[in-house]
Amino acid sequence: MIKILTKNHSQAVQLLCDKLSVDGILFDLLVTQNDKSARNYLLASDKDEDILMVGNVGDYSMLFAETFGLTMFYDRYAEKAIGEYCNFVNVPMPAQHVLDKICTIPETFIHYAPVYGYQCGCFGEINKKHIYILPDDKRECQVIYDEYIAKAMLRNQVGKTKYVFKVFGFSEESVAKTLTAMPKTVQCTAVTNHLDSRITLLFSAKTSQKVIKDTLDQFGRLFGESIYANCDQSLAQTVVELLKQVNITISTAESITGGMIASSLVDVPGSSAVLYEGAVTYSSVAKSKRLGISPHIIDEYDAVSPQVAKAMAEGLKANGSDIVVATTGFAGPDPTGKTPVGLAYIAVGNRLGVTVHKTMYSGDRNTIRALVTNTALYLVIKTIK
Repeated sequence: MIKILTKNHSQAVQLLCDKLSVDGILFDLLVTQNDKSARNYLLASDKDEDILMVGNVGDYSMLFAETFGLTMFYDRYAEKAIGEYCNFVNVPMPAQHVLDKICTIPETFIHYAPVYGYQCGCFGEINKKHIYILPDDKRECQVIYDEYIAKAMLRNQVGKTKYVFKVFGFSEESVAKTLTAMPKTVQCTAVTNHLDSRITLLFSAKTSQKVIKDTLDQFGRLFGESIYANCDQSLAQTVVELLKQVNITISTAESITGGMIASSLVDVPGSSAVLYEGAVTYSSVAKSKRLGISPHIIDEYDAVSPQVAKAMAEGLKANGSDIVVATTGFAGPDPTGKTPVGLAYIAVGNRLGVTVHKTMYSGDRNTIRALVTNTALYLVIKTIK
């Protein structure tokens, strides 16, 4: 268990939360500007709870030392590391009164050399708890987490059994609610992004194989067909892998998603073996000229309609791909005419025909587009399977 203390829920804090979730590590987060609340939070931590403090390293070092009655000392190593950083990026050394603050840490603590700024993160132990005081810099936090924190956490997980599943179609809240039905013998963590969830199940070293099997069966019953991978791979990676397995190709015709589906596939190494073509037919004219859709269909049913989505997919099929996917919709931000913001139609087809799926999502323009993209990739997975 990890306790995270910060004054602001910044990008650095979010990165740490995401990484802990991905690694299957439970954590508790307190965001407070109040020093008294922060001290109480630190003192309330159990002996097996490590602590991450994210913010101004000097201020948090002093707060931690005062809370536990530790002496502060000036670390010459930190001063040297800052000097080397300043020389490398060709910037002046901070004034001495600044160094006095950022180089002073609690007794027995050690500094990490800075990579992206003046502030050095530091590490120490008290009452057998690991304490990390990190600067509020996303890049610096990522380096310290990957190089130091994650490795320490992995040592603590030796002997444990870990399973990772990818699930699509559940919100963050619904994933959390569904996981409450899992047995207490397993530790469950999840990270959800645009309905795409990475769920980690962690069993203690003493858990029997029968209990593990029964728990995995329970997980399968809870999430069913929404489970699209039994390992940590993305929707696009799964699509490419499945296409390769059956030796077929895919083509995309995108309007609302603007090339996001094809781009997701191209991000996967080896996608050139399965991606036949991708067309961004954003305008009605492009839909007609590129995909052969009759202008009368667009005039009669509107560009955002199941009829046009189906015609887009059928236009791709005529070019020879085995799997086709087409998207049309309205991402906003401002309502126009009779089409509501967030409405989209996704057409997925194979040699047997084309099926059109209606979706309705809320959020800003790019959130809606990302949701439609992920949904389209998931529907392609179901179609291939």
